[in-house]
Amino acid sequence: MSDFTVYTDDADRVRRLMQAYLTNVKADYIMLVHRDGSVISEVGSIGMDTTPLAVLSTASFGSARQIGAMLGEGEFKSVSYTGEKRSIYIAPVEDTLLLVQIFSGNKLPNRIEDYNKLLVEKLVEAVPAFTQNTSKIRR
Repeated sequence: MSDFTVYTDDADRVRRLMQAYLTNVKADYIMLVHRDGSVISEVGSIGMDTTPLAVLSTASFGSARQIGAMLGEGEFKSVSYTGEKRSIYIAPVEDTLLLVQIFSGNKLPNRIEDYNKLLVEKLVEAVPAFTQNTSKIRR
């Protein structure tokens, strides 16, 4: 289970930051996911149950970390997939969270790594619990 606490005020701050980011990068959907597959926060819509997407995204990122280690990279910083209709970008927020971002089309936005880095910095600054170990998520 998750290993930090998110209080209501923190959750509101996270949603506001994610919504502003979603608008700026023109994403369809963004979710903040614990690496155990629990959805912490989400904004936007893609017209489907996103719980399986959360779980598969964590598994995909975990696999990429192992591939990176095998290739001597230590750890890949992000994972992305592009399709004909949608693209996805998955990147860590500290040690226990992932940002999963869904975009329309077959390309990710230019400079997505830079934009993602800024959002991660703002999330960590806004919610100190993301860098602390506790035992429960409170909604």
